[in-house]
Amino acid sequence: MTARRKAGGGPPIWAVGLVGLAIAAGFALRVLVPHGLNPTIFLALGEDSHVQTSYARDLLGDVVTRPDLGHDGRFFFPQANDPWYLDPQMHAAVLDRPVYRGQRMLFPMLAGGFGLFPPHAIAWAMLITNVVAFGLGTLLAARLAQTWGASPLLGLAIPLNIGLIFELDIGGAGVLAYVLCVAAVYSLSQGREWPAATLLAGAALSREVMLLFAAGLLVVYWLREHRFQWRLLALPVIAMGIWHIYLRIQLEGVVGEGGGREAFAPPFVGMWQAFMLWAEEPADLLLGVMMLAVVVVFALRAIRSRQPLAWGALPFVALVTTLSVYVWREPVDLSRALAPVFTAYAFVLFAKDDAAPSSIAPVESAPSERESADRHRSG
Repeated sequence: MTARRKAGGGPPIWAVGLVGLAIAAGFALRVLVPHGLNPTIFLALGEDSHVQTSYARDLLGDVVTRPDLGHDGRFFFPQANDPWYLDPQMHAAVLDRPVYRGQRMLFPMLAGGFGLFPPHAIAWAMLITNVVAFGLGTLLAARLAQTWGASPLLGLAIPLNIGLIFELDIGGAGVLAYVLCVAAVYSLSQGREWPAATLLAGAALSREVMLLFAAGLLVVYWLREHRFQWRLLALPVIAMGIWHIYLRIQLEGVVGEGGGREAFAPPFVGMWQAFMLWAEEPADLLLGVMMLAVVVVFALRAIRSRQPLAWGALPFVALVTTLSVYVWREPVDLSRALAPVFTAYAFVLFAKDDAAPSSIAPVESAPSERESADRHRSG
């Protein structure tokens, strides 16, 4: 009789999942209560983003705004009201860059009930989608940790990931995108490659940068099994291509509001510019240096491992060197860009790399000496 290798003890996986859900819900309530339980606080509407804020007021009436321009939720809300882009002049036209924003379709599609939810329901659905994603992500990460010989408590590396918490705070799609990546790794651990590729396609349709995660998995899969699993990257690229063609057709003639800041710059330029700005803000300097130190140490450890979550996160280490000063100077945005690294670092530290020495799928434990002796005598 054989059994998968598991860590000794630890709470039930479902209990860890509930804790993750409770952490996310607790954070949401902490933000909601001071604003009279008005879910529009999570739409991240900015006082200075007049077009998106006026659009939301027309549909919702009373809305809560944030300082300056706000953040991602102000774009996802119009998308969720028309996720199929059937009336782009009404909804997509308020986006800054309609095609670019429209490529991130899965989160607003789910939050919009595939086009069936009214605006007030969407304001709540955007928040609920992210909170539920935290719970499911924690559950999956706990199961992965147990499969790889660690305590299920390691699943809490999802809700305690500061980058993902910030994604929840701004109504972003990063939580859903990363949880789909974790689900893909879990599918691979069970030997289900096509479902894993489909989940990676969903992640890429939530945030296109998750193609990097798929590329990292492709590499580690080859290193562990010496097989090129092209579907892990090909299916996300094909899915994005098909949706992009659909967007081009539906958004023909839609200009959008323009604006927006560049997210990328030549390697290390944005980093250096941010350090110059951080010198005037000691708190930001401390946070920035700490995150940079985590990235460096993680990269050195991860590259020597064969940990799938770590290799999925490794391409983000390279990506961060090309981010612009607008991302680097804000710890919130930088932590969001590095979110896959923070969770993967916990797995590098506490999950055994040798849990699956010849493949991503878990192996069955070897029989004990007593079992071997009993078999020998019975033979």
